[in-house]
This record gives sequence, C-alpha cells and structure tokens, in this order.
Amino acid sequence: LRRNFSHEDCEKIDQPDVHDKVFQLCGGMTHATARLAHTFCTQFQKERQNNHDEDKEARRTIDFLEYLQTFLNDTPTDFDEIICFRIDQMKPEEQMLLKIASVAGFDHYSFSQNLLEMVLLAISRSEISVIAEDNDDKGLRDGEVQVPISVGGEVPNSVGISEENKFNYMLQGDYFERTLDSLVAAKFLDEVNVEMSDLSSMDSVMYRFRNNHEQSVINGLMLNDQKKRTHFEVAAYYSSSFHGGGGDSLGENDSSSLSTDITTVPTTNWGLFHIIALHYDLADVPIPAMLHYYDSSASLASLGVRDKAHGSLLSAYLMLEKILHYASTLDVKIDEAVGQRRQIAGQMVQTIGNENLKDSMKILTKDHLRLAFAGDIFAFRKSLIMLTKFGQSVGTIEKEGYLFGSELYLQAILLVLLVLKDEAFANLTSSLSSFLGQLDIKCMKEKANEECLSDNSSFSSEDSCFEDIFDIDDLTVSFPAFSGLLTFYRDSPIGANQVQETFLANLFVAVTQEANQMIHVLRTKCILSHLYLKHGNIVKALEECEGIKDIYDHDTHSLELVSTYGMDWSLVCVGTMASTYLYKGQFAKARHNIEFLKTQMMKLDEFASSTKAMSKGTISSFYLLLHEFENAAEIASGINATQYGYFFKPIGTLQEELANRELALNQNKAFDSSARDLDLLSILSSDGVHNVNQNRSMLTQSTETLSDRGIDAVRAALCATEIRNLELQPNRHADIVRKQVQYCQAGLVYLKQSLGQREANNHERRKNYLMCLYQQAHLLCWHHELLQLLQDSFEDGQVDDILGIKGTEIDAARKSLDECKELSETYDYPFMQLLAGKSCIKLGFDVSGGEELIQRALECIDSSDSEVAKSILSQMDAMQCIGGHALNLFLPPSCPRGVPSAA
Repeated sequence: LRRNFSHEDCEKIDQPDVHDKVFQLCGGMTHATARLAHTFCTQFQKERQNNHDEDKEARRTIDFLEYLQTFLNDTPTDFDEIICFRIDQMKPEEQMLLKIASVAGFDHYSFSQNLLEMVLLAISRSEISVIAEDNDDKGLRDGEVQVPISVGGEVPNSVGISEENKFNYMLQGDYFERTLDSLVAAKFLDEVNVEMSDLSSMDSVMYRFRNNHEQSVINGLMLNDQKKRTHFEVAAYYSSSFHGGGGDSLGENDSSSLSTDITTVPTTNWGLFHIIALHYDLADVPIPAMLHYYDSSASLASLGVRDKAHGSLLSAYLMLEKILHYASTLDVKIDEAVGQRRQIAGQMVQTIGNENLKDSMKILTKDHLRLAFAGDIFAFRKSLIMLTKFGQSVGTIEKEGYLFGSELYLQAILLVLLVLKDEAFANLTSSLSSFLGQLDIKCMKEKANEECLSDNSSFSSEDSCFEDIFDIDDLTVSFPAFSGLLTFYRDSPIGANQVQETFLANLFVAVTQEANQMIHVLRTKCILSHLYLKHGNIVKALEECEGIKDIYDHDTHSLELVSTYGMDWSLVCVGTMASTYLYKGQFAKARHNIEFLKTQMMKLDEFASSTKAMSKGTISSFYLLLHEFENAAEIASGINATQYGYFFKPIGTLQEELANRELALNQNKAFDSSARDLDLLSILSSDGVHNVNQNRSMLTQSTETLSDRGIDAVRAALCATEIRNLELQPNRHADIVRKQVQYCQAGLVYLKQSLGQREANNHERRKNYLMCLYQQAHLLCWHHELLQLLQDSFEDGQVDDILGIKGTEIDAARKSLDECKELSETYDYPFMQLLAGKSCIKLGFDVSGGEELIQRALECIDSSDSEVAKSILSQMDAMQCIGGHALNLFLPPSCPRGVPSAA
C-alpha cells in the first residue's frame, strides 16, 4: 500500500475496525494479507483510472477509506474468496492454464513449461476428436488416443475457457510464454531455478505455486471429471517421457534431487514411477496406477529402502482392491463349467484359510477378472506378483502382519486358481484327488470348448473362448504365496490346524511339479523338511535336507530363490537341520551342514537378502553349543554392522553379542556391559513378570522354529553372562550380588515367556524348549544361592523377590531338569541327555542317575561320533576349573575370592 498510495491515505485506513476486518478475512496469515492488499490495490487503481478517463463533468471524488471499507465488506468473505476474486479478474486462458498447473503442481510439486504445453495440446486434440466423432468422422487423427470415460472422456474439457476460444491460438508464437509470465507477475507461480526440468525437455522452464493453499483452492474450482482428465494427461506425459527414453539416462542408484527446498520432478526411477502412479491414481485409473506403484516399490527395494518400498506396495494393493471390487460388481453370465471352477477354487482356498475369504472374492470368475483388467493378462500377472511381495513385506514389517499377510496370500492363490488354464487346473485337481475326496471337493474335468457369455456390452460373438487369451499356465507367479502362507502357519500364532497346513503343503507340491523348475523343487523340499519336523518325522525331515544339499548350487539357485521367495530358504533349512543333527548326537553330519553353510557364506551377498546375516547367527549358535567360542565369535562378527534392518537382525545382533561375551568369559576376561545397552532388565517392569504373552511377534516364534534356541532363550543366556561377568568384579559387595539376582530374575522371566507358549513343546520347537528347561534349572539354582549369599554375608542383604520363588528354587530346578531328561530320552536327543546328565552331577541332584543318563546317551551315539561327545564332556569338566571359575554357559560359577559365589 505504501508503494501505491500516499502517506496520508495510509494513515486514514490505520483504524481498529479495518485491522479487525482484515484479520477476520485473512485468518492472521501474512501471505493472505498480502494477497488481499494486492487485490485491493489492483481494483482501486483500475477504478481510479476509469474515473480519470471520464469527462470532467462525470468525474467523482473517490474516498480512499470509504472505498476500502466497501471492498472489505462487499468483495471477499474469506481468504478462499480472495483467491477466487483474483481469478475472476483474469483472462480465460490464464484461468485455464492456472487450473492445469494446479493439477500438475499438486502437493507442492514443480512442473515444467513443456509439461503444461503438452497437456494443453493433448486436451485440445482429444476435444477435437470428440467433435469429429459427433460429425461422423471416421476414427481419430494420427497420434490421438481416446480418453477413457472414467477420466472425463465425455466431459467438456475447456477447463474454464469460453466455448468460442479454442486452445490452438495459445500455442502460436510466444503467447503461451507470455501467459505463463502473467501468472508469475500475478504472484501465483514462481520460476524455479534448477538445473533440469523434466525428463524430456532439458531447456524447459520450471514453475511451482507460491502458496499451497492457493493451489488447493484453484484446484477445487475444477469439476472432478476435469481434474481426473488432467491428471490422466499429466501421468501419460511423464510415462511417455520415461518409457520413451528419458528414464534411461537416470540410474536407479542416483538419489539426487533437483532442489533442496521444493518438490521437483524426481530424478530417480522410483520417484518418477511414484509420481506417474499418483497422477493415474488421482485420475481414477487403477490399473496403470497399480503397475507404477509396484514399479516404484521394486526400485526402492533394490536400493534397500524397505520402509518406503512397503508404502508403495500398500498403494499398489489399494489400487488392486479397487479393481477387484469393480470386478465383483459386474453382472456377468457364467456357464456351468465356469461356475464349477469358481466353486472348486473357492472350496480349496477356504480349506486352506479356514473360511477366511472375503465375500466379494467368492463372486469372482475368470470372466469377471478379464473384464476388470480389460483383457490385460500382463497387468493381471503383475498384480499377483505385487500381492505376494506385499504379503512378504506386511509379514516382516507390520506388527501382527501375519494376519493381513495371510489374507493377501489367500487372495493371490484364489486369483491364480481362477485364471489358470483349464488343462493345468484339471491336472492340478487330479493330482490332489485323494485330498479333495477327503474334503468332499469334486475334481475339475478338463473341458475342450467353453462358451463365455456376458450381458456386458463389451462382449460379442467375436469374443469366443476369451479365456484362451486371458489365462495363465505359468504357476510360478503364485509360489511365493504358497511359501509365505506356509511360513505364517508355521511361525506365527495364527492357529492354523493340521488340515489347513497339510492341504496347503500338498497343493504347493502339486503346483511346483507342474512348473518343473529346480528352485521351486528346492523350496518345496524346504517346506516338506519343516513339515516333517513339525509332525515329528525327524528322519524324513533330515532326508529332505540332504536332498537339498545334493541339488543346491549357489550360482544357479541362490539369487533366484531370493528374488522369488525373499530369502535363500535352502540355506535356512540346512541351518535348522544342523542343530537337529547335533541334538540327535550325529555330530559329523551336523558339522557337514555347518561346513556347507560356511562355504556359502563366502559367496553370499549380504545386500541381496538377509540370508547371510541370519545364517551367520545360526552357525555361531551351533559353535556355542560345541563350546567352540572363538569360531562362534568369528562367524558372528559383522551381523550388527549389516547396513539394513532385516527381519532376523534382532536375534542376529544378540547372537553376535553373546558369542563375544562367551569368548571373553572363556578367557577369564571381563567384558564391558555398557558398550552395548541390551536393556535386559526392562522385562522386570513389564507384564511379562506375571503373565505369558501368547501373542508374541512372528520374529520371536520364527527364531524358536528355525534355530536351536529362540530370541527369549538367547536373552536369558545374555543374562547369565551378566551374572558371570559380575563374578569377575574385584570388589564384590551387596549391590553387585543384588544386580546378579536381578539378572537371574530377568533370565527366568524370558524363559517363562518361551516355555509358557501353548505350542512351546511341539516337535519343531522342542530343541528350544529343552534348552530353556536346561537354562531355567541353572538360573533357579543361581537365584537360590545368591539370595542365600546376601542373607549370610551382608548386613543389607535384602532383595525384592518379585517372582515369588524364594525357597522353592531347588524343587523347581529339579522339576525342570527331570522334564528335560524325560523329553530327551523320549524323543531321542542324546546331546541334551549328555547336558542333563552332567547337570544332575554338578548340581548334586542325582550323581549316579546323571552318570547313568550320560552312559545311555553315549550308547545311542554312533561310534564315529562318540569321541566328539566325550570331548564335549571333557571340555565341560575342564572349563569348570579354569581360574577357579565355571565359565561354561550351562554351569554356575564358583568364586576364587573370600566371598563365596552363587555356586
């Protein structure tokens, strides 16, 4: 105002009522006040000029304050209306271009002059093509694309321009540039000073809206169909720029951006895929939106940005939901064969999922899907890949993700069964005939010819047997869904029954046989090995594992397994069976598995998947069981330094720390607990002290299935290392002993969480169960001795017995060890018999019984392995005497100083 009016005029309007009105209109926003002032100045100057141009007789006196008060009271009612008022004063072509820019520049994205020109031209040509059709012209002009009705193909596309003014004149000469300059001059847009514009026009000027709210208000002035149409054209522009070669110049690993203070067109493949998907999404065209969201997630995953990749997968899934919902609403006539296919596929999936299938999914047939996907089998296949990838991501990232992940896998399996070629589906059901008969599901007979009818106008007699072109015969796209669902059933608390799991496993075997590809055979063998283990057939489980080792070749199979199934599950299975061999007393075979894994460790790329880091933890745990502490620490080194937070990293990190601590204690050296804050004692202030969490994370359950001890048992072992480390302190006082008691209590609570699970003692988790019983017996004895020590040796020797076990520890320890002995003998685990027998002797519970148990265990062990067993026993005896301490994980320490130890 000061620039345009006199000081006297400005003083006239400096009044409280003017202040209040301006504040009311602008909401206290300075930029809104500036816009209001700009609008008033423009209007007042125009009014004064018009008055000046009048004849002297017609001229009137314009009172500055009165004019301002009239303007404030009669013109705008709020900031949005100020914006609209300014737009109303603009030329039609300026309005139109501003509205297109509001679409291109949503969410504060920058946009290029070239983009605006191309979108304007596309809309112009499309409008001409609609007019040509109305005049019975024969088809579209060259280069024109009929815009889908769903994005405004039948809507007037003038976007604010009057009917008599067409688009073409704006692209002549420098008219377009001058129009853009006028928007900059009006302070709607800013030129963006960046090195590049979009991917196809290096020399095009870049712009952005000065204010997000203005962009939003301008965008709101458009009809929904007009916005959809413009979003569609923007998406098409970026897509053609990228696929036309612009994207080839950008490496996926280039994470640079065009500007640091604004959002510009991304210079990475994932970013461009995302912006294309967003525009297709806002245009309400879900198929290309889904495809580009998925491509964005794949690019992000290749960069290791898993959280962002997960977000893009979620967006892709929401697009697929739109497509499937639309499919379920179609009124499609189906014949008997198609109806039978739907019924059989539905029954199979409901058997697998225990009736867990959406009602809308039960309606679908191949006919529905063909219509919904516009006959694009490529898009349909990619949607299946996306579903399986999203299932993997949900299961590993989201809390209790196994629930939603299972639903995603079931959807993928159903969609595959619906669109599978008739011959392949007939073969599949035939191979499962015995299972289907038990479930009262009739097999599908192959049908030579199938007529497909629909009352949808897109069907005609020329579309006979359309399933010949909209079907799949490659079942591999669905394998990750079978594999992932079996993993969820095995490792999560989802509660799948034996019928579900058995039928799913056999269906997976059947579909992999159809594919006849070795990586799928390997994955099937992994599934069968774990399934045999789960149902107690350990011999068959180990046989399948040996078959894996015979077939597996790293260079041929590893990366393909990771790409298809998320991990190299062959190596995971070999690691699981290594500890199984160990517990069975078959030490040579166990070590053969470990050597096999160590060979693969030299070849595996840790960034390709989490297989390497996970396998290192498995091998380290194996070496700890054999008391080979240097080997355990060496192989575990670097797990925590892995550059991304993979699913099994929490237990891998703990396993690395445990190995380093055990090595230090074995060398009679204290370690620095403060170097790694494991927060082990925090469980003492949680509900876990008195309650068992039956809804633990899938990670916790997986570790108890795939390893010799799960994450809770490892935490308990770390508590034990803390106790032994405190034994090495030079000045032992009551606070140190109390701290030892706390670590005993924490270790017992961790073990309680594992031992108290409903499925804790099933066949596949029994190794972990036995180890927990074993550790529990020793921690109970330590707790008893430490409390006794406090009472006898220190005046201030009181401690909070938060577990309420004082005085009952020895009886409870006996019961734990007795159960460990009984289970070890019942299920033929000689290794645990050796440990249990040695504990009976060392704890003084039953010396003769312990010796007899050790002897029976040695008799069960093959002569070629008996020397290893004796060596383990000797190491345990020798370790007890090192420096006067029992530094073994399993045996409580004795104290060489004046104050007695817990032992």
